[in-house]
Amino acid sequence: ISYYLSLGDSVGMWDGTRSFPYLLANRYSHTSVSGLRLIDMSCSGETTESMVKGSTCALGGSQYDNAVSFVTAHRGHIALITISIGGNDVVPCMSHPNAATCFENGLPKMKANISTIVAGLRTATGPDVPIVGMNVYDPLLGDWLAPGTGRSLAAASIAGVGLLSKTMGQAYRAEAAPVANVEGAYHSADLTHFESSPWGRAPVAVANACTLLDIVCQQGSLIGYGDDPNQAGAVVVARAFEKAIGRLRPPKSHS
Repeated sequence: ISYYLSLGDSVGMWDGTRSFPYLLANRYSHTSVSGLRLIDMSCSGETTESMVKGSTCALGGSQYDNAVSFVTAHRGHIALITISIGGNDVVPCMSHPNAATCFENGLPKMKANISTIVAGLRTATGPDVPIVGMNVYDPLLGDWLAPGTGRSLAAASIAGVGLLSKTMGQAYRAEAAPVANVEGAYHSADLTHFESSPWGRAPVAVANACTLLDIVCQQGSLIGYGDDPNQAGAVVVARAFEKAIGRLRPPKSHS
């Protein structure tokens, strides 16, 4: 048996069996790793801190501890590990009186936690198992549809999400882990190019956020908040991971 272990927050489980890990498992089990079995430990609301120190979803220990235990018990049978974590680390900053400072202060801890997670998994798996992380899309872009303050909020969010994604990328690359460029796949920074959408002419970034995320966009008002991919969005996330993973090979013991 070959296993694919999915770790992280709600991005990996929000759409049930249509979430991105299930799409990846289905693809690779049909193309290169026959019978690939998905173990999805993703936990809605998980942060890098709770992932390491005690998940609300894990029954005993933490998601990280449980993942290391699983990988250790099945060493030689792990084909792939993906990680989607970090976005929830900065969610509390949205309601913080000094949001920018809160955000900037949270990034070093997030980066350190990602490094801890990847390094621990690498020690448990050995050198050959792909461990692939992801950066993030921008769930606030729908606010652009509300003229005035909404547009300035949406524009400001791009810089924050860009910094968040950059920091995630640095953490993964420092541990020699590839990064799925989800931010790029969603074109989350593109407010320059416009296209027709159900919400009128809108920047590509805005139209994509409204189309691919579980948010409620409405012309003339701020969005109804949500921050997860819908089923179409999960497909885009899966494709970004496929690009980062490339051809997946069976575990060495199965080669």
